[in-house]
Amino acid sequence: MEKIIKSICKLHAETGLKSHCTRKINITMLLVICLFSSILFSGCKLYTVVPHDKNKNSKQGTTFYFQDESFDANQFVDSIWDSKVLLTINEKANDVGEVIKETKISVDEAGKKYGIRSAQEGSPWNFIVKGKGKVLNVNKESRVGTLDIDIAPFDGKTDFKIQLGPVIKGTAVRDSLEFIKYDDFKNQMVFAELSNAFHKKITETLLGKFDATLAKGKEVNFIGVFTFASSSEILLTPIKMELVEGGK
Repeated sequence: MEKIIKSICKLHAETGLKSHCTRKINITMLLVICLFSSILFSGCKLYTVVPHDKNKNSKQGTTFYFQDESFDANQFVDSIWDSKVLLTINEKANDVGEVIKETKISVDEAGKKYGIRSAQEGSPWNFIVKGKGKVLNVNKESRVGTLDIDIAPFDGKTDFKIQLGPVIKGTAVRDSLEFIKYDDFKNQMVFAELSNAFHKKITETLLGKFDATLAKGKEVNFIGVFTFASSSEILLTPIKMELVEGGK
């Protein structure tokens, strides 16, 4: 009888221990699940912000990480627009007629001379150009509005188109700026959003104020960028643009 009682007590003790361990394991698993769920659905990104290098002579740009949703592509573009973007565009703009002529001979040679590549060999060339042209036609039927431009020597044929929006195609603005590099951002979605932010800035500062209804038949001064696809499909995104007073 004594042996039976001891066996029962031993079994009870072992069962209680297993039950206790099982409860501890279940609680631990529940805590782990809750922790990962909070990270997954919080929208928080496990990164930090790295400031600009204090050495002004350094060629290294700023690396942007995002701890939360505080990084704003529009705010970033606003902060560099006058001091870096316009300065770079004005300094590096080449004559549009010369660039187009060179691309018809060899786009790679023209690119090496005048262009910027945003990535590896084989990626398209981007060009920063300036000039004056005659507006042959204003196309506003679709949301991808354009001006048909004829440059000297004028022959009444369209040499390229200037985008008017409200939808602006491509990534030429972002990809023409050598200080904007994909590797500096560590976030593909935000890097892609920069193009939209640049286009928004252009719409606010230029295209939203440009009266295209007065443009047909007039001359226009411009500075802009384009990504080369073919000489017959040049689509220029303007950075600056104004009608020439009295120009016809």
